[in-house]
Amino acid sequence: MATADRQDNTNDDSRLVGREQHIAECMAKMPQMIVNWRQQQRENWEKAQADKERRARLQAEAQELLGYQVDPRSARFQELLQDLEKKERKRLKEEKQKRKKEARAAALAAAVAQDPAASGAPSS
Repeated sequence: MATADRQDNTNDDSRLVGREQHIAECMAKMPQMIVNWRQQQRENWEKAQADKERRARLQAEAQELLGYQVDPRSARFQELLQDLEKKERKRLKEEKQKRKKEARAAALAAAVAQDPAASGAPSS
């Protein structure tokens, strides 16, 4: 009976020590987790602010195109807003493609400048 009680105490002690170690490990990770969480919250807030600003800019542009004060909930305004958003997405996509094309051209020029024999162009 006494050995069984002693065995239970050692099991309880080992579980308690394991739990305390786990808590200590988690607490050691906590400062970095807080930093990561704050960074994520800041990024989310900045993204939301940028989206608000973009939306306000598009609404102002739509108001200007219509030439008069119009209800932002009206169908005509919403269609114009969607059209402006579509044009903006297209413009951003074209800019991205242009940057990629320029980067590829620069990389190719750098490769040719380093090793003219590998480019396949005749040297004479």
